[in-house]
Amino acid sequence: MADQYPLYIALRDLMVRAAPAMKIGKDVVGECTVNVPTATMASKDPIWFGTVRLAGSRVSYYLPPLAMKEGRDIPVPDALKSHAQSKTCFVFDAIEPDLFGELENVTRTAAKAFG
Repeated sequence: MADQYPLYIALRDLMVRAAPAMKIGKDVVGECTVNVPTATMASKDPIWFGTVRLAGSRVSYYLPPLAMKEGRDIPVPDALKSHAQSKTCFVFDAIEPDLFGELENVTRTAAKAFG
């Protein structure tokens, strides 16, 4: 776990920076979950925006808005698609600054889709 911790921190910070209006719901060693503010979605329960999770030698970056009505039309660059495990989950095993810039743009666009 310690070997990939810098990768986890880079992706965690990317999500928090790209979605500043979202609220951190869980932030423990190896897992950070970000929720849509309850007032935005008119819901008393938190709505999941994304999660960054460290698991073994890889870090998963989950972005559920890509499958929701608000984010279905957000373009995902082909280079980023090569890291996709599904429409909403990207897996990394190394820090890739150029690719992370594209991931930050996708995340920022998803966050803006929620107004």
